[in-house]
Amino acid sequence: MSMPVIKGSKQVKIYAISAIFVAFMAVPFFAFSSRHGELFVNTKASGFQDGSREHPFEKIGSAVDKANSNTEIHIAKGEYEENLTLKKGIKLFGEDADNTIIKAKKDKWATIFMKDNSEIDDLTIKGGKSGVFIESHAQVDIISCVVKYNNGDGIIIEGGDTKKANQVYIGKSEIRNNDRAGIFVSGQRRVVVMDSDIFDNGTDGVDMARGTASYFAGNSVKNNGGSGLRAVIDDSDIWTKNNSFRENGREGMEVASFGGAGRINVAKAKFVSNGRYGVARLQKAGAISSAAWDKYLTFDQNAYFASNGLGNISRILRAN
Repeated sequence: MSMPVIKGSKQVKIYAISAIFVAFMAVPFFAFSSRHGELFVNTKASGFQDGSREHPFEKIGSAVDKANSNTEIHIAKGEYEENLTLKKGIKLFGEDADNTIIKAKKDKWATIFMKDNSEIDDLTIKGGKSGVFIESHAQVDIISCVVKYNNGDGIIIEGGDTKKANQVYIGKSEIRNNDRAGIFVSGQRRVVVMDSDIFDNGTDGVDMARGTASYFAGNSVKNNGGSGLRAVIDDSDIWTKNNSFRENGREGMEVASFGGAGRINVAKAKFVSNGRYGVARLQKAGAISSAAWDKYLTFDQNAYFASNGLGNISRILRAN
């Protein structure tokens, strides 16, 4: 497997050698950089406001309107009732995720709509139709965020392609209590999800459409209403490692095939106390053979199963 270098302008750099290695580098809040324009926001701001550190904007939207590509917007603690569209290259940095909150003003829209080369760090995002909507083909980073209490999916990733330049990275985040899926990949896309907690969502923890290229590692996926991870083999290239799937209402992992080739690899996973199977295998009648299942869906010797309601790995079940 060859995975791309994943860039985060402030906190994350990932290098691929023979396997993926991740190093997170913390930088003090409101740090200055000669390479980026910077604007500042504080919900307590009043009087003259130009986005400078001394005279911050009261609203994040005011900073977004003024920002150019590659502008970093630093947001002080507080709750901001806004819906935001991040133009290309805009990066939002909250003071800390628990206390820097963006709540949708209009709950029929996404709280944050992200375009290419945009980034959000250390923010809570809540109250929208979705928490975050990521535009097709956009390269995006979501780092150390909380995405919760949205009326649909927590994060929607629009389909596009699997080019490295258009990758979505989600790291060290908490995605929970959304009315539908925690993360929904709606079409062919390259997605990396690492070191995140995905729990208490109304349907699936993560739902990946056919054609997804993904590295999914170090995540805890639990107590979601549907399955922990729902994925389709066809045209997909999904590698999972060191994940825990616990106490999900249906399956720990639900894998479907509709007759196309692909690959889903499961390494060092734990499937515990899921309502139905640890891993369920679904297909339309005659879609692929048992031998093809053994080739397309693979497990290493360290997979651990315990106390799943209907068993560990299902027989081939009929998909609707």
